[in-house]
Amino acid sequence: MKLCAFLNAISQKVINPEDLPKLQKDVVQCLVSFELLFPPSFFNIMTHLLVHLVEEIEILGPVFLHNMFPFERFMGVLKKYVHNRARPEGSISKGRETEEVIEFCVDFLPDVKPIGVPQSRHEGRLSGKGTLGKKAMTCRDGLSFTQAHYTVLHNSPLVAPYIEEHKNIVRSNNPGQSDSWITEHHMETFGSWLQTHLMNDNDVGDQLYLLAKLPSSTILTFKGYEINGNTFYTFAQDQKSTNQNSGVRFDAATDKERKDTYYGYIDEIWELDYGPNFKVPLFRCKWVKLTGVKLDEQYGMTTVDLNNLGYLDEPFVLAKDVAQVFYVKDMASKPKRKRKDKQTNTSNEEPKRHIVLSGKRNIVGVEDMTDMSEDYNKFHEIPPFKVNIDPSIKLNDEDAPWLRRRRKPGH
Repeated sequence: MKLCAFLNAISQKVINPEDLPKLQKDVVQCLVSFELLFPPSFFNIMTHLLVHLVEEIEILGPVFLHNMFPFERFMGVLKKYVHNRARPEGSISKGRETEEVIEFCVDFLPDVKPIGVPQSRHEGRLSGKGTLGKKAMTCRDGLSFTQAHYTVLHNSPLVAPYIEEHKNIVRSNNPGQSDSWITEHHMETFGSWLQTHLMNDNDVGDQLYLLAKLPSSTILTFKGYEINGNTFYTFAQDQKSTNQNSGVRFDAATDKERKDTYYGYIDEIWELDYGPNFKVPLFRCKWVKLTGVKLDEQYGMTTVDLNNLGYLDEPFVLAKDVAQVFYVKDMASKPKRKRKDKQTNTSNEEPKRHIVLSGKRNIVGVEDMTDMSEDYNKFHEIPPFKVNIDPSIKLNDEDAPWLRRRRKPGH
């Protein structure tokens, strides 16, 4: 934790020079702590170079200005041009020159597919497309069907003027009922009321007319779905995969002019059919209660308890409104090892909480998207470490280093 916080602090594009002495002290304490745990063979030249990183920043500036990693990676590209090992420099020069000539010609030849430049697998899928486990089913769960349809209506700007009108009608017809009862009854009856209310209105637009009609009872379900440059899987499909793609994050605006962030994972993927060329993808998720979400004050990490689930009455969310996250086991929350039960011969040693990390979207260069596009900046990333306090962490008393000295002759 100390070392990760240090590396995150020195990797920022803006560094306060007054923090450098604290960072230097912190990395020294990290290495001293390592010396208590790891054998001497662990401390090679790469480990020792950590001590000099802060000094380089004082002389050369932030790390990204003198980082050699991009050049090391580019050397790997240049080495592939070497076909004659007796003349490596000539092979690199000729190969690079040939590639530049081809790229120059491609820019002036329209409708030519460049050789060696693969097309992104997200091309044509930013708006949403099912990729795995397509299956048509007839929804027999009326409650889930109503919840899914209401989620689509509630998030449509065309339907927004009718929501408050229907709530006022429900209040007037049911005086004395609580706000929670009014909201629940509104969610159950809003879809059918809107359909009846707009049935004879000839001034309604085509999209609003399709939304007012109930979607088809035949629903397409998927195990994998791509949208906004992300690949999402259901939780059941994640169990069969080596990758984790079922974690989601949703920012919901509250009545108090603030946003609450909800975390969960995808249970099912639905696609509602409202008519020709009008399909809406939805994720049916299991959400973690806000009481199960905590922010570490020392390092700024967000941790969640995936066993503390709730909000069963609002499981659906539009697929385009979520960001992908990953859940990493928080080993600090791992319970202490207990004796195994003699009867079951098992022990529960799984961590109780998980650390939330932002997913990485592949959107730049797809369908003419850039890093300045509004859709690209729609979801803010969650920093894995955000040190808001003094990064210099004092060693505990039990971690104090000991120095072994030989006795002098005669003593």
